[in-house]
Amino acid sequence: MKHTALHFFLVAGISAFLLPACNQDLDVTAPYKENTVIYALLNRDSTTQYVRINKAFLGPGNAFVYAQVPDSTEYQDGQLQAEVQEVKNGVVVHAYALRDTLVPHDPGVFAGPMHKVYCFNAVLDSTSTYRIAATAKGNQVSAVTAVVGAVRPLSSTIAQPLRLVQLGGGFMDQTVRWLSSENGKRYELSYRFNWDEVSGTDTVSKSFTQSISTTFSNGLAGGESMEARMGGESFFQTVALRVGNAPNVTQRIFRGVDLLWAVAASDLNLYMQVASPISGLVEDRPVYTNVNNGYGLFSSRRFKVLHKSLDANSVPELVQGQYTAGLLFCVPGSSFPFGCN
Repeated sequence: MKHTALHFFLVAGISAFLLPACNQDLDVTAPYKENTVIYALLNRDSTTQYVRINKAFLGPGNAFVYAQVPDSTEYQDGQLQAEVQEVKNGVVVHAYALRDTLVPHDPGVFAGPMHKVYCFNAVLDSTSTYRIAATAKGNQVSAVTAVVGAVRPLSSTIAQPLRLVQLGGGFMDQTVRWLSSENGKRYELSYRFNWDEVSGTDTVSKSFTQSISTTFSNGLAGGESMEARMGGESFFQTVALRVGNAPNVTQRIFRGVDLLWAVAASDLNLYMQVASPISGLVEDRPVYTNVNNGYGLFSSRRFKVLHKSLDANSVPELVQGQYTAGLLFCVPGSSFPFGCN
């Protein structure tokens, strides 16, 4: 599973307190207790949905030792029964049993290189809600989420190339406009700059991604007008900084810019806000979960990619402009001296 899972692993040890009058040992370890942890981000654009279900526990001993034993965090066959139900107008219209599978995960303190996740196949409906119902060793847990609808860029954003330089010279901002998604709360807009790097007879496709803005809808019904501004001068400054200037490169072929939307449902947005870096004097971080009788996050997200070119005023700036003139860019289909040989 590509996306990072939540790892809840609670361990307490024994602390000794030395007091002037006596020596007391305080055992802060409670009796062994398991808690069920669920993590899933449903995506309408995928027909396979993945759900991470683990157990967290409090117990004595070394947490790093526990972490290397799969049984410490994963349910074994027969210990877990779970399904995801599609609910429309209060009625369950479909029930999808979760099946387990093994997927690789990044190296770390937890057992690997594979770990167990659960999945189901379905074409999700953004007008329905989805409820996970699980029984883990007798412990019943549940959670509900709506599904984020499609991102809808406005026709002006779809049809027009990126115009980052004014007619006659001078940088300008490009306004990106779209309509909010059903059940979408948080909108992270970024762009991906694409090019082919030529070194002698070798050509390598490259790209970098740069954040533009994060905005929030006022409601969840969808259809709300939203926009973000993409700075013209900062775009070319970022290209100069992120592309680099390798001495063996003989040509860089511009392959366009992708506008990228990442949309989070309301619960996912709340989780991201709670998990954001702490600023200020208060260091206590609240715990957020939308799982009943358990912990974790059961929510939804959506992505959108829109490919864009540069307009006729912006092409010369990329090839010969003050920030990128030395990077040997060319733009296919453009006239001399901006085109590619």
